[in-house]
Amino acid sequence: MIVAQRLARLPWPLLGYCVMWWVLVGALLVMSLESRADASLANRLKAFESKQIAVYSDPPLALQQAVLMAKKSDAEAASRLIQQITARWPDLDIGFHEALILFELGQFGGARDQFSKVLEADPSSFWSLYYRAQSAAALGQLNRAMADYRRLLSLRSDLSPGYYLTMTDWLVAGDKEGIAEAISLLDQRMEEVGALSVLLQRSIDLEVARGNIPAAIDRTALFDARIKATPEWKARVAALLLQQGRSRDAAAYLQLAREQIANLKPTPARRETLRQIMVLDSLVSTARSATKEDVRLLRVVSNTQRDTHDIRP
Repeated sequence: MIVAQRLARLPWPLLGYCVMWWVLVGALLVMSLESRADASLANRLKAFESKQIAVYSDPPLALQQAVLMAKKSDAEAASRLIQQITARWPDLDIGFHEALILFELGQFGGARDQFSKVLEADPSSFWSLYYRAQSAAALGQLNRAMADYRRLLSLRSDLSPGYYLTMTDWLVAGDKEGIAEAISLLDQRMEEVGALSVLLQRSIDLEVARGNIPAAIDRTALFDARIKATPEWKARVAALLLQQGRSRDAAAYLQLAREQIANLKPTPARRETLRQIMVLDSLVSTARSATKEDVRLLRVVSNTQRDTHDIRP
């Protein structure tokens, strides 16, 4: 009971108690597509303005400029530019961009309805589905958001992990039973593209959330050799073993992680890992410490990149 209480006070949340590296990787994957798009758009607009070309000479760029104005919360300027565009090109279909401007302005109800009109004409419009789902989620309508995301995921096979992480977040938030479906979704995607570390990490967190620690430990075996060779991975496995009450196994992992990190160049992430190792050490200090033979056998496992299935309960 004491160990469980202290584990709950560790400096990581229930669904994300891994080291900071995991959090950063997940966040970067989720935001990378939009960040690249924003940077590209900003560069194009800068080049456009530097050449002093009239906005009317490039309708698509003019529409993008209106969206950028909305993204900067300049609703008046965006609206004025849209009016100029429609006056000059009355036959130009700007329904999607009008919806996108509403989305960027935070008018999610109007954006959702406008994207619905676009989808009536083109039911397979990927970005209309994406933004309608995001609009619905912002309004708390997770069932509608997930319905659009399921359609969206079926349209393309090359989507980044961020799309699947978003869907798992909605599944878990929308229904207590959603964890099982979220794990199934991640497993299906990993069957298609391999055990990507960010998807695998989320599946482990979800197993922990539903109290299936043995399954979480089994999943750590699926990380690639480079990750399993790190002290961060050993600390991660130790934390899971400790939650299962396997203090002796956890202590062996922690000792190896501590020895390994002592020979590596200090970095903020490694200092954080060392701090977590110290916290975990304190949790096993009253239990039987790992014997030299435990550590020797575990070192063989680590050096040959074998997985956690080799450590028996």
